[in-house]
Amino acid sequence: MKAVEELDYKPNMIARSLRRRKTNTIGLLVSDVENPFFSEVARAVEATAYERGYSMIFCSTDENLEKEMLYVDVLFAKQVDGLILSPAPGDHDYLYRYLQNDARVVFVNRFIEGFPCPSVVSDDENAMYELTSQLLRSGHRRLGTIIGVELATTTQLRLNGLRRALQEVGQTLDDVIQFYGYSRREGGYQAAREVIAMKDPPSAIIAFNSVMLDGFLLGLLDLAPHLIPQIEITGFGYSLVARACQPSKRYVRQPSYEVGQAAANLLLDILTGKREWNTDQIVIPNDIVVRGASPGLPVPEIRTVR
Repeated sequence: MKAVEELDYKPNMIARSLRRRKTNTIGLLVSDVENPFFSEVARAVEATAYERGYSMIFCSTDENLEKEMLYVDVLFAKQVDGLILSPAPGDHDYLYRYLQNDARVVFVNRFIEGFPCPSVVSDDENAMYELTSQLLRSGHRRLGTIIGVELATTTQLRLNGLRRALQEVGQTLDDVIQFYGYSRREGGYQAAREVIAMKDPPSAIIAFNSVMLDGFLLGLLDLAPHLIPQIEITGFGYSLVARACQPSKRYVRQPSYEVGQAAANLLLDILTGKREWNTDQIVIPNDIVVRGASPGLPVPEIRTVR
């Protein structure tokens, strides 16, 4: 111990991990770091990992499958003990070679239908159904949507919820004006340009994430601010821009921190033997927030789907 102190010796963590076959490190790959949802997920995963004696390596794939494949390869080459992944659109059969070597992967926010990995998601379909139903009950019949990444499970589930609500008033998705924002701020801005050019714009707009909501509001602020009080603009997530403009009294509060925390605990429980490897899906409810309402809408319990 005297020599350790005099030499300021530090253990070689790489050598130690090779011997133990464990690095106490996990990887987190999100599809878009610009999205505040994923920033909050990352904060939750890092905090949970730290509390449980693990560190985290963070990567953003920018919705690029090739970039995702590269980062997955790099992280497992660095011998992370497990991986939390929000999959980019595309074919994920490449993951099978890692799973066949007992790699542990947990999907977060999105999942791949039929893939043998557990996942943690929010209840997007029911949240969209309830949000759309409230708009329809308020008298809106000419709706517009700003859609994100079309093939993502989050997008498909939200479209399902929208479809269900429309059916109850005799409408279909064909009655909705659909803008494609590709989950980018620029996409929301372009949607604003298209709305401004319309003779009969929608009376309400639902953005599929807060990044596109920001872009849409910034577009209106720059080009046609008079339209902001004329259109009810809402969606998934709420930003500082939306707080300033107050374009709607309702929005979907996404449980981003809870999703990240649950994903981290699920992976770490599997890695430490507290939970068996499984293909369960943990579903965490979104919350429809109505400004000025009290005490708020009831929130269902988290559920696990096997």
